[in-house]
Amino acid sequence: MFESETFPFNCYNRLMLIRLASSQTQEVSMDKFFISSTGVSMNYMPHYMAKELGYFADVNLDVESYVPDPWTKVLADIDSGRAHAVEGGIWVPLIYMDRIKNYKAFAKVASRCPFAVASRKELSSFSWKCLEDKTVLVPGGNGASASVFVQGCLSESDADVSRVQFVHDFTAKMLVELFNGGLGDFIILQPDLAAQIAASGAGFVVADLTVHGGPVPWSVYYGTPEFLDDSKNLAGRFALALQRATTWILEHDGADCAGVIRKKWPKVDVEAGVRVINHFRSKGMWTPSAAVDAESLNRWQKFWIDGNMIDQLIPYDRVVDFRPMAFAEERLRSCR
Repeated sequence: MFESETFPFNCYNRLMLIRLASSQTQEVSMDKFFISSTGVSMNYMPHYMAKELGYFADVNLDVESYVPDPWTKVLADIDSGRAHAVEGGIWVPLIYMDRIKNYKAFAKVASRCPFAVASRKELSSFSWKCLEDKTVLVPGGNGASASVFVQGCLSESDADVSRVQFVHDFTAKMLVELFNGGLGDFIILQPDLAAQIAASGAGFVVADLTVHGGPVPWSVYYGTPEFLDDSKNLAGRFALALQRATTWILEHDGADCAGVIRKKWPKVDVEAGVRVINHFRSKGMWTPSAAVDAESLNRWQKFWIDGNMIDQLIPYDRVVDFRPMAFAEERLRSCR
C-alpha cells in the first residue's frame, strides 16, 4: 500500500537526477513507451501534462499513445507487444482474471466517473431514488462500466434497483438521438454530450457523477506480467512522471492546462475546458497519489460482484502491481 500524502515537488530542478545515472556523463537515448488507450479524455490530463512538461523525458521515456478502433484492440496490442500498456478501465483486468488472461494495473489516472445525468424534466434536487420507476439510458458501446457504476451507486443508496428500467445496449450517439426523439426519462453521458442535450432544450443536466458517484479507480494503466517484469523498469519510470504531473495539476489552476486543451480538443472552447479541469481538481478526479488504493478498488469490485461479472473480491496484490508506484515514491522521497 502507499501513503496518500502529497509528494514533495518543490525540488523540480533536482528531479533531473532521477534520470538514469549514465545520463549525467553522456547523452542517453530515449526508451519508447507506447500506450494503447481506450479514449482521449480530459480526465486523462495528468498523462498529457506529464508529456507537455517534459516529465517523461526526465526519466528517458518517449511516450506515445493512440486509440484503436474498436477500443477492444487494446488487449491485442499489449498481448502482442505492440503496446506496453493500456490506458483504460480496471474492470477489464478484473473480469478477465483467471478466465482469459491476467493483467495488472500499476498506476491510476482518474479516480471518479466523469459522466453526468441529464433528465427530461427539471429537478429541484437529485438523489438516486429519482431514477425509480423511470427509464434510464446508459451507453454500452464502450463497455459495461457506466451501467455497472450507476447500478452500483443505486444499490449503495436507498434506491430500489429493481424499479429502474435500463436501456444500455447502444452507443452514446444512438442513445442521444433516441432521448432527443422521446425515449427515456434520464440519460447518462459524458458531460459535453449532456450539455448539448441541455442546450438543445431536450433535457436538463441534473447531476454530476464526479460528485454523486464517489471514488473508484475509474481509469488506470495496466499491462502484462512480462511487461511489468521488464528489466528497464519502464512502468516505474512512467509512474514517476505521472505522479509528478498529478501533483502539478493539483497545485495549478486549470488555466495552466490551456495549451494542452487547445492541442487535444481544438473544437472545445478553452475557457469551458479550463472550467472542467478546475471542477475535476476540486471534486477528487485526481488524488494526491497516483497509486490505486485498496478501499476504492474494493468498492468498485463490489459493483462488479453485484453485476455478476466477478464472483468475489480479488486480493489487491493480484489486481495491482505495487512496484512501479513504490519506485516512484522512493525516488520522490529522496528529494525531501
